[in-house]
Amino acid sequence: MAIIYDGNFGGLSDSKWSGIAGSFAECVGIDGHSSPGLLKVQQKLTKESSTTITAFCKVVVAASNGYSFWFSSTDGKIWARSSGGTYTLAYTTVPAAGTAGCFGAIEFNGFIYWATQSRLHRIAIADADDTWASVSLDWATFTKTDSEFHPMCIQDLTLFIGDGNQVAQVSDAGVFSANVFDINTPLRIKTMIPHDIDILIGTFTANTVNRTEIIRWDTVSPSWNTSDPIEEVGINAFIRDDNFVYVNAGRAGNLYYYDGQHLVPFKKIPGTYTSTQYGLVHPGSVANFRGVPVFGFSNGTGNPAKQGVYSLGAYSRDYRKVLSLDWVISEDITSSIEIGAIVVADFDLLVSWKSGSTFGVDKIDYTAKYASAYVETMMLFQDKRDVMKTIANVSAFYNSLPASTGITFSYSINGAAYVAMTSVTNSIINEVRAQLSVDGIGSLQIKMAFTVATNDAPTVEVLAVDFE
Repeated sequence: MAIIYDGNFGGLSDSKWSGIAGSFAECVGIDGHSSPGLLKVQQKLTKESSTTITAFCKVVVAASNGYSFWFSSTDGKIWARSSGGTYTLAYTTVPAAGTAGCFGAIEFNGFIYWATQSRLHRIAIADADDTWASVSLDWATFTKTDSEFHPMCIQDLTLFIGDGNQVAQVSDAGVFSANVFDINTPLRIKTMIPHDIDILIGTFTANTVNRTEIIRWDTVSPSWNTSDPIEEVGINAFIRDDNFVYVNAGRAGNLYYYDGQHLVPFKKIPGTYTSTQYGLVHPGSVANFRGVPVFGFSNGTGNPAKQGVYSLGAYSRDYRKVLSLDWVISEDITSSIEIGAIVVADFDLLVSWKSGSTFGVDKIDYTAKYASAYVETMMLFQDKRDVMKTIANVSAFYNSLPASTGITFSYSINGAAYVAMTSVTNSIINEVRAQLSVDGIGSLQIKMAFTVATNDAPTVEVLAVDFE
């Protein structure tokens, strides 16, 4: 019996031909972290915003008053989500100059600040509910008026805001300064994050320029502390893991680890990347959920990899940090979509998305499992690729198999289409087995899918294959 999975969850393999032990060529909607040793099915994402959200939201603020505010990236609309999950159009930004889409927002020192192309606006938290009043529209004016990015972060009791190649700030006393730090053009500031006592600045020039930099600045010196150039089309997003920071850079799914001075190649989102197939992580589509970093991977064009909410983490320090596609949006598709913003409110995971001309905000649904969860093994050669083999059976040994749930198998020989297998359950040893004698096998892949019943799903301890 060849053991494919023995409780050591390896997440996504690098390809269907190569990966660490316990990894899968595809792994969709699977929870491999919450109960070490078990493969479980994730809770589903359910659309919470109904038809209220009518634009793509790439910026969200989880406010201290219990509301979260979702900002349109195109038309100036701002939606308020109450703690009870009700969405209301709270305000529409009509700036005095520049476009109305929001490119950055944050809560700072009793106010919510949000940035459009050329203007900074704010509202007191006391006035920020589902009907905004006393808005300070056009509260400040940017110098560079960047048309895509105004990232924000807080450090040393100061709010810092990116604007082209400059950093603006709002002091603790509420004083705006349009330029307190600048970097060399043509670099533009795309994303920022606090790091230790400094801030990290992720830059971007253009989609045709494969050179960018990560800059570390102490917020007071006239120049940066360290800078690391890399050959990528921009730094898209910072992904925080407690005291560690990962970076998604470029458009080919590359993930880097930041060691304090340099970006070190770490992982890659498996896919096929070309000039007509690429994707990225939007700056606001990152969070930390139940101690595990999560991020949304978005299609640029051509669907190079499956899109949705990935995790990059482990149960604890005793386990490997692995990558997996944990959540599929409520539309139940993994192609031609974008994930705009992610926010965590205690145990609530909220995700904004775009699918064609449809938009929404999903919430993790604790009353239902994801109904299309599955894993696909890497290529199984049984030691020798050039020897013809015969499959005897496939077995999944389960920890639980609730009523009306099940485990199904399919096989693919030598890269051909999957063929369904008929399975039987042995409740004495907690095994679901598919017995089928198929010969002519050079390489083999097995797909294991989970049948759920509302909020019940099987949990699997071991997956194995027998060859004759």
